[in-house]
Amino acid sequence: MVVRAIALMVLAIGLAAPAYADATDDAFVANLQSSGINYGAPDRAIQVAKTVVCGTLNDDPNTSNADVIAKVTAATNWPTNEAAYFTGAAIQAYCPQHTFGVPSVPSKPKFHPASTP
Repeated sequence: MVVRAIALMVLAIGLAAPAYADATDDAFVANLQSSGINYGAPDRAIQVAKTVVCGTLNDDPNTSNADVIAKVTAATNWPTNEAAYFTGAAIQAYCPQHTFGVPSVPSKPKFHPASTP
């Protein structure tokens, strides 16, 4: 009976652990916490970041910053300033290839020495 009770407690503690257990999620949530944004449940914030922000940009990389922020605002009812910060944090954490206003850097051209006669 005692063994069963201990097993149930271990199971309950394991299930109570937050679902955002990877390093990227932890860093994202820490970023939001340090900003003072009332982002709600961490799992919901992570889901909005991945689906609304990155999902939108993956579907159409030319989506404007304002349009992505508007989608975040619609999904969360946050004020625009908070949605804008959240959007930037989400891009930084989950889809940095969509960083606004940062052109991709072309690779260095290979040096080909002139051929000798």
